[in-house]
Amino acid sequence: MFSTISWVSLGLVLAGIALHWFVSPSPRLAKRKASEASSGRSWSGCCGGKLSTLACAVALGSLVVLFVTGFGGRLLLGEQIHGYTLMMHVGLAPVFVISAGVVVIAWGHRCRLNESDRRGLAGLLCLKKTTLADTVNLGWKLTFWLALTLVVPVSLSMMLGMFQIFGTHGQELLISLHQYTSLALTLVVMIHVHLLIRRERK
Repeated sequence: MFSTISWVSLGLVLAGIALHWFVSPSPRLAKRKASEASSGRSWSGCCGGKLSTLACAVALGSLVVLFVTGFGGRLLLGEQIHGYTLMMHVGLAPVFVISAGVVVIAWGHRCRLNESDRRGLAGLLCLKKTTLADTVNLGWKLTFWLALTLVVPVSLSMMLGMFQIFGTHGQELLISLHQYTSLALTLVVMIHVHLLIRRERK
């Protein structure tokens, strides 16, 4: 069941990214700069620092390795994680959590929603027409916060699932929660990275 959900969701996200990339024109750099100037921010200020860039690279790289070690055998071979793969997965998890915490500190206040973003969100919720640039700007911020929110259940379910404090049934539920929230986190990060790339293209 989980393997089917994983393949379908990965396929849908990749198809959506491809469709968005080829069908929709990239946001114009001039409009993006004007929007950043009005909000008192710039993209270089949001991720230009060496520490924040390093933290992002470490978080993204460790997430890729965690996904491969956690889901690779399950999706490709139908095997559960075990042995050295499990050791690598568990050992790298704290690196991802710490780097994600640094990302929150370094980027959080710069990636908050401004008045324009809130109006755009209200427009989307009311099914009003919005520009592609506004949608992309809003999208990467929302996926940023959604991804970091998902880090919490991913981390807690992993840590609590390592102990028999909730019994066998509770441990199985925690493992399932860890799997599904990890999958959701991976999908959200894929969309987030796509929107960041689109935002940077002229």
